[in-house]
Amino acid sequence: MLLLSLVFGTLVSEDLTCIAAGLLVQRGEVGAVAAVLACAIGIFAGDLGLWALGRVAGEAVLAWPRIAGSAGRDRVAGFRKWLTRHAGWAIVGSRFLPGTRLPLYVIAGFVRMPATVFGLWAAVGTSLWTPPLVLLSATLDRALRNALPASPALGWLASIGSAAAVLLVLRFITNVNRLRTAHLTADATGGA
Repeated sequence: MLLLSLVFGTLVSEDLTCIAAGLLVQRGEVGAVAAVLACAIGIFAGDLGLWALGRVAGEAVLAWPRIAGSAGRDRVAGFRKWLTRHAGWAIVGSRFLPGTRLPLYVIAGFVRMPATVFGLWAAVGTSLWTPPLVLLSATLDRALRNALPASPALGWLASIGSAAAVLLVLRFITNVNRLRTAHLTADATGGA
């Protein structure tokens, strides 16, 4: 039941569920392999769900006059070719760039990127992202617990502290990526 909770928890918040899984690993309530697999299965299922949403809704959205005028079939076909050619970098990269997965995965379905291509790269991205996040959470929790005197109250404090530390690392990565994107955009536009 605990592993199913982790699978379904990723559909609400991937990162927080992975952090919670790491804390459960550290406490010995679930094995590391099982926790990583449960989180990875949930994350991968969510990725496929976003792709399927784009696939199902794509034709209906293209029929809207406002969308049809700006995103004609030629533009969709061109983006499909580009995305299929650069699928690895785009899909795996979006796993590490917060805020890019939802739009990219829905668009991948929308432009009818082949399910096998999308699924392969989504699986690669998930397998590169999930284990480090779960295991980092477990490791930080263990380190904080070892640094504090043994106490149930301090144990909770260690768990909260390690979760906060992982969230800060994720926030730092987000900010670095935002700054890098802003810098690259400024360079591309000549600093305007």
